[in-house]
Amino acid sequence: MAPLVAAAIIGAGATLASSGIQSYSQYKAQEAELEARKDAAKQLKQQGQLTDNEYRQVINQIDTYYKNRGSLGTQQNANEYKQAIADYNPEDYAADVNKFDASEYGVGSKEDYLNPYYGRIIGDTAGQIQHTAAGAGLGRGTGAALNIAKGVSEKSDELYRTAMQDYQNERNFAYQQYQDAITNNQNRLNALRSGNEYKIGLQGSLAQDYYNTQDSRMSDMLKAQQDRLAAQQNYATAMAGLY
Repeated sequence: MAPLVAAAIIGAGATLASSGIQSYSQYKAQEAELEARKDAAKQLKQQGQLTDNEYRQVINQIDTYYKNRGSLGTQQNANEYKQAIADYNPEDYAADVNKFDASEYGVGSKEDYLNPYYGRIIGDTAGQIQHTAAGAGLGRGTGAALNIAKGVSEKSDELYRTAMQDYQNERNFAYQQYQDAITNNQNRLNALRSGNEYKIGLQGSLAQDYYNTQDSRMSDMLKAQQDRLAAQQNYATAMAGLY
């Protein structure tokens, strides 16, 4: 064989051998990389499963905490508070002031206070004036009659003024009783209003406690869900990067 041919054959063999070794090395490297990716995927999957378990544990802990929180406020308190606000009417606590009726207090009319001996007093007055006139020599003339009429009128006016004064005093007393009754009734209504408003305030505190508890629980649940979603997104991103 010529030297040049032999050299070419030897060179070609060396090249084939080198190429074979390189291909084998690349295959092993790819195989090793694939195994590494599989291991990484397996670990990520385990971490994802662990995250699922942790998420469920967090949700259970949140539920357990709020079930055993010992909050004073309940849904019933919230409903009662809303109903109390709906039922509250300020007009219920204003005294009903009706027109004053003196007859309800036994006052009657001014005639009821006229002296029961009115007729006798008038008669005695007329007789006394006539007797006086006779003693003065006036007899039964016009002058005597005028004196009698004037005296009777003055006595009648006096008796009526006295009756009117008694009637007015009694009416004023009755009106004061009426005013006192209104005042006492308003004071009672004010006390009831204060008590009802205080009760509504307590119901409001219980309702607010209930709402605050619900808001806190919802906030905790949303935070756990957001953390879980972020973990899922990170897991998906990491898994996509392996392939």
